[in-house]
Amino acid sequence: MVAGIGALDAIVSPRLPFSILYFIPVIAAAWFGSRAHGFVVAVAALAARVATDVQWNGFDRLAVMQLLIWGAALVMAPELAAWARTRRDDVNALEERVNEMLQIERSFAHTDPLTSLCNRRAFVDALQKAEARGRRNGERLAVVRLDIDGFRVLNESYSRNEGDQLLRAVATSLSLTTRMGDLAARLEDDEFALLLYNCAPDNAQKIGRRLVDEIAELGRVYPNARVTASVGIACFVASGPDPDEMIRLAGTALRQARHSGGNAVILETTLTAREVSTLSEPPANI
Repeated sequence: MVAGIGALDAIVSPRLPFSILYFIPVIAAAWFGSRAHGFVVAVAALAARVATDVQWNGFDRLAVMQLLIWGAALVMAPELAAWARTRRDDVNALEERVNEMLQIERSFAHTDPLTSLCNRRAFVDALQKAEARGRRNGERLAVVRLDIDGFRVLNESYSRNEGDQLLRAVATSLSLTTRMGDLAARLEDDEFALLLYNCAPDNAQKIGRRLVDEIAELGRVYPNARVTASVGIACFVASGPDPDEMIRLAGTALRQARHSGGNAVILETTLTAREVSTLSEPPANI
């Protein structure tokens, strides 16, 4: 580019000011290469510019002034280009950092920090979307609410660290027990929830029973707390109630499970006339 501009400048310099075009290869070299690359090209451009000027006007005081002015301008060009590229890179890095922070914020807004499960907000959002989709295609839904029996006693008899460890273990059990595509969430304290897509009542019962058995097994580590689980399940079809009512009905079934002594699964379904069944016997005293 420098050679081409120099040849063009040597041919038409008295009539047209093509010297300004030398800045294009200098800036390009500094921008896409480095400051050193830009400086090398600037020296070549300055040599071509001075040679052209001497060709047309000879070497006099004006030529010396042109040499100094163009030299300063061409040498500064790669510095400015490299500075601008550095600032552009800094801005891009800052934008990436801001995007990462926004993603982290969105993640925390929908994720429980202790268990890494979805929080209540994310669960309700997913339930609303599933209910709207179910109204179109008739998909069955099951909402499961699970509460840990004896969790307060565990915190008092052992420590809150042990309680947090149990909550994380329950979260892992929920994730492993549910089918791929189902949603597990921690609603608050020791209460969890599941959203089971396209799930018939008998399958929901089996999942609830398996969760009760697994949490009872986890509770064996804490003999002084009598840790078990109460599970309330509500099953719906597309004509079922709104999402808030779904959660409320599952909560009603959960309270029945707790009042029955815990370690129980209560199913409430809109498929029949408010069918309720208890799937386990109340636990014996330990």
